[in-house]
Amino acid sequence: MTSPGRQKRILTRLFLVLFLILFTMLVIPSAFAQTGHITLLTVAESQDGSERSGGTADLFLDIRPGTGQIFLDTYPLTRLDTQSSTRYANQVACARVDAPCNNYDFFYTIRAGSSVVGGPSAGAAIAILTVAMLKGLELDDEVVITGTINSGGIVGPVAGEKEKAEAAARAGLKRVLISTFSYPSEVNESYLAFLNESAARGENVSVNLSLLRQPVDLSQIGVEIVQVSTLDEALRQFTGQDVFPSTNPLEEPPAYTAIMKAVARKLCDRRDELATSLAKNRSIENQSVVVTNETAHSEEALSAEDWYSAASYCFGDLIVMRGQAFEDLSQQDRKVIYAKLLKEISDYENRLGKRKLKTLAGLETYLIVSERLAAARLHLLDEDKNNLTAAGLGFAYERVYSAQVWSAFFRMESPAISLDDEHLRAACDTKLAESFERVSYAELYLPERYLDNAHEELKNAQADRNAGRYALCLFRAARGFADANLLAGTLSVPLDKVEALVDGKLGALEGVISRQSERGLFPVLGYSYFRYAQSLAPHDPYSALTFTEEALELSNLDLYFPRAKGFEFPEWTWFALLFLSGMALGVGIGLVVSRKTKKKSGEKGKKRSRGR
Repeated sequence: MTSPGRQKRILTRLFLVLFLILFTMLVIPSAFAQTGHITLLTVAESQDGSERSGGTADLFLDIRPGTGQIFLDTYPLTRLDTQSSTRYANQVACARVDAPCNNYDFFYTIRAGSSVVGGPSAGAAIAILTVAMLKGLELDDEVVITGTINSGGIVGPVAGEKEKAEAAARAGLKRVLISTFSYPSEVNESYLAFLNESAARGENVSVNLSLLRQPVDLSQIGVEIVQVSTLDEALRQFTGQDVFPSTNPLEEPPAYTAIMKAVARKLCDRRDELATSLAKNRSIENQSVVVTNETAHSEEALSAEDWYSAASYCFGDLIVMRGQAFEDLSQQDRKVIYAKLLKEISDYENRLGKRKLKTLAGLETYLIVSERLAAARLHLLDEDKNNLTAAGLGFAYERVYSAQVWSAFFRMESPAISLDDEHLRAACDTKLAESFERVSYAELYLPERYLDNAHEELKNAQADRNAGRYALCLFRAARGFADANLLAGTLSVPLDKVEALVDGKLGALEGVISRQSERGLFPVLGYSYFRYAQSLAPHDPYSALTFTEEALELSNLDLYFPRAKGFEFPEWTWFALLFLSGMALGVGIGLVVSRKTKKKSGEKGKKRSRGR
């Protein structure tokens, strides 16, 4: 039988082991949790809306091991735009840090004195705090920022900057960061009084909207004002250091150059041949019609060896010229071409459907080829079969040809990623959810008609999803997201700041592509759109912004797919290791205690023996 003393020692050891196991499982994981704080600037209106006053609020963030969920707790209440901008700011921050955010849960807490917490102006602050927490940075608590956060980490303008700066000065803060693209202003009280007096006298005075607001000098408020354009610049102000090392200059991979050059040459040679044919078949007086606005730009791009831009401009020429060539055809001849094109599209789509996608470059090529075929089919189906237009038929004809030419990129080597139907469907669903949320956010500030393109893209993406075309769904959902993001991000940018915004976006995009390239994930589509946006910027900045925004979305497609790997430990392995570590630690301590106890017992026994 075991003596009562020995039973007590065994129970004590068991209790110690269990305690250490619980300690390891509960306390050690909590050590990974982090907590941070940043001050926010707010604006509150009086009940009648006649006055606005600035204030401060506190934003706290806890990061804990989890599954990528985002929680927002505010007091007072919050509006939908705050929830949406919080989620988006988190995405921007995680993308910039390149952190495995799906392994964490984020708990954001806002405490403010105003009646309602709302607006996207906390976006930049949320992104800064998230980056600081993920990288273990200490933020200067005397620095604050007001601004939206947009794709590429661009800090966008917001309203109420004067009132917020005044609130910062009252709170004793030393520096306020605002967007480089902002235009601080206030109501022009004298002009407003003039309008009111004129109306009171019954005078019909036209209102000059540009005079309703006037610039305001924030430097006179008593707090330092610093303009920043990117998340990186803002972090430098908050931390006093360059948080992210500068990336290497962006270099175009030779494989991409060779393929894109061949694509451009094929399209431009085809354009030149068609132009010569048209000139021969038409009278001298009509020869000028074959020249389009794209022609001069294509020649510039060819001279600069900007192959994607050259291909795009030559394709624009081809559409117009092919429509002109088809004007000379009878309706019967057009119907023959119509039927052949539909069959060609169907055959090509069937071949694409059988192709096994294994790499990122293969996925991107599939996306661009599929989109071109789908656009051609849509144009044909929109045509009246009994009265086919030369322009519509010409567009579809050249769109199909461009799809065939772009197929050359299937040869480009790229890292393998998991591209089975399960992963493609999950990527489609994730991007659709993100895009619908972003469009809903934009609708809070813009008339619905401005988002027609975004709605159309998401409608088509949903149709692709239901038809099992998951890759095409991902592509269209990304474009819908980009369209909504573009409108939301440029809403408050003055006209004279657009060129600077384009430059900032292009710089951010170049950094994104360079970082992806360094990881071996060169984005074929993102880089192509980047070069085209650069070419468009001097003469069409708004189109340049559109392609830049789409490029930012298409340069990070790998986020939605795991890299192809060998064996991976399941998710529960981490907790199992903690449990086993706790057991080992407990057993080890138990053995040490046991040995000490035995040693003491032996010494007592020897003393008794000597005493006898």
